[in-house]
Amino acid sequence: MIRRLVGCGFVLLGLAGALMAMLWLSHGWWLAAMGNWLVIDQQPVASDAIVAVAGQSRRRSHAIELFSQGYAGRLIFNVSDTTYYFGRPIDPVTSVLEDLESRGIPRDRVTINTDVASTWSDAHATLQTARRLKLSSLIVVSSPFHMRRVKMCFERVFEGSEISLTYCCVPLEREKIELERWWTRERELIKVCNEYLKLVFYRFTYF
Repeated sequence: MIRRLVGCGFVLLGLAGALMAMLWLSHGWWLAAMGNWLVIDQQPVASDAIVAVAGQSRRRSHAIELFSQGYAGRLIFNVSDTTYYFGRPIDPVTSVLEDLESRGIPRDRVTINTDVASTWSDAHATLQTARRLKLSSLIVVSSPFHMRRVKMCFERVFEGSEISLTYCCVPLEREKIELERWWTRERELIKVCNEYLKLVFYRFTYF
């Protein structure tokens, strides 16, 4: 009996070792797949409005670029509370308005939703705005690794609304992201790990 248990233990250790070896030898493939799965980037189409999800300023800049290219006639910016730049507080609404003024975009073409604290509340704020303005289509802009969670939240919140959604991420080169090597850089490593943790959290909290 003992000999059989010892034999089973060696077999299990061997299988575990083989599995670890396979994971290590193939890590480039499955780690790249993990990064790629988070990124959703669809071809932009003519829509009623473009919404920049709250967060990094590059999202706002890309939304403005798509607006300038004629993909929509209205911009929606969702912003959180006061942010900080090198320790100095910045009012996000003031920051948005300064961006618009510098690019010559009329204020009446823009809607700003404030106090958006999460991607889930981002989707709800956008839906309320879309209904109030009677919009039928939107381009949703966010960062590359954030797009999977954005799509998950927006599709659930907009379910049954008959508002069509197109998802466009900030260009990878602008974010300086290499999908085939993201795990070799601390910044991307933290972002990807955070996103997978948040996806699990959102799944249990909101779905």
